[in-house]
Amino acid sequence: MFIVQISDDVGVFQFLGVLAIKLSRGKPVALMSILCSLAMFFSALINNILAVMILIPLTITISRILSIDPTPYILTEAVIVNMGATFFSISSIPNILIVTEQNISFNAFFLHVGIFSFFIGILRIGFFIFLYKKELSQPRSRFVMSLEDFNVWNFVQSRRLLFTSIGAIVLVMIGFIAIPASIIPPCIIAMSTAMILAIFSSFNGLKPKEIMKKFDIELLLYLLGIFIIAGALEEVGILALIASLFERVGSNNYILQIVFIVWASGFLSSLIDNIPITKVLIPIVKRMQEALSLNIGANNNLFYAMAYGANWGDNFTPLGDNIIVVNIAEQNKRPIKIKTFFKIGATTTFLQLIFVSIYFILQSNIYYIGIILVFIIFLVVGIVFIFSKYGNEQIKSVTNKVINKFRTIIIS
Repeated sequence: MFIVQISDDVGVFQFLGVLAIKLSRGKPVALMSILCSLAMFFSALINNILAVMILIPLTITISRILSIDPTPYILTEAVIVNMGATFFSISSIPNILIVTEQNISFNAFFLHVGIFSFFIGILRIGFFIFLYKKELSQPRSRFVMSLEDFNVWNFVQSRRLLFTSIGAIVLVMIGFIAIPASIIPPCIIAMSTAMILAIFSSFNGLKPKEIMKKFDIELLLYLLGIFIIAGALEEVGILALIASLFERVGSNNYILQIVFIVWASGFLSSLIDNIPITKVLIPIVKRMQEALSLNIGANNNLFYAMAYGANWGDNFTPLGDNIIVVNIAEQNKRPIKIKTFFKIGATTTFLQLIFVSIYFILQSNIYYIGIILVFIIFLVVGIVFIFSKYGNEQIKSVTNKVINKFRTIIIS
């Protein structure tokens, strides 16, 4: 909280955002790629809400400078921001709850969840470009010149504090990666760096008391309440009952249960906030792993599956954090229809959960089923691409009509 809040006050994220956007030189595809990448990067380091609160107004400002429609960019940023939430163990509260419960290291979480999330994030950016490439308007050259003349240092209070805050973030990440938790716990690394940054900042114009006033105290009280409720549910045996029902759904089959956890946590987090869902599911999943009597690596796969579902399932519906995006867009006179948000969010989330299910199937003893599914997906995509590019005129016409119809259904 200290590091993120100080970095935000100094203007680190705004500075990096504007600097990256200037690199696009106003080119629509490059601009969408950069904004989506920033959304994932920011949500991996800070939280989803703060990421969209920084990026959405910034996107609207840039769209006004370039005189283009910001809606496609806002929608893609809002939907893809949850992807960054699975990059690192510190990227979201559900991740923190999971790794704390299972003593999963920072590196182990990144290797088992973060790398695959990064790969899916790249595919997702490509999917958004495919969907919106005809909707993205090319700005006029004089507007692009205005963007190039824009001074990125206008967002920065102090260059010294800017570089110090960036250094603190980098130092914490290196500490998490290089120092084993058995030697120095991650909480000590984060707190020590935060205290040094706070002291340094206090000598350079920032007031620690003012920073603490901006802390999300409601979130801390909310988490406290969730822990009490989850503990009560476990104490009276309700969680044990739910765990037995989950075991029956999977029929004591490891791969069925892990796929079930992905979809159950994803669906539940779309209806309720993913923090309480994760807290409630953790003891349930622990009972499931005990019943399966799996080794430690396989046991953690159940928790990795829950991390995917809890974080990514948030986009199934336009509830939760996404309401903030809709409100920010409306306040800036760029309203977004809930129906439009729902279609693109539900479609991309459904595809993501299919991919992560295949990912876990490929790790199991029925990996050949996953290979067949991957082959079918690439075969269909390849056939459509070949027909649309190299078929005769009639085949090209039919294929392009189908593709355009798909785009219209999703984004109209």
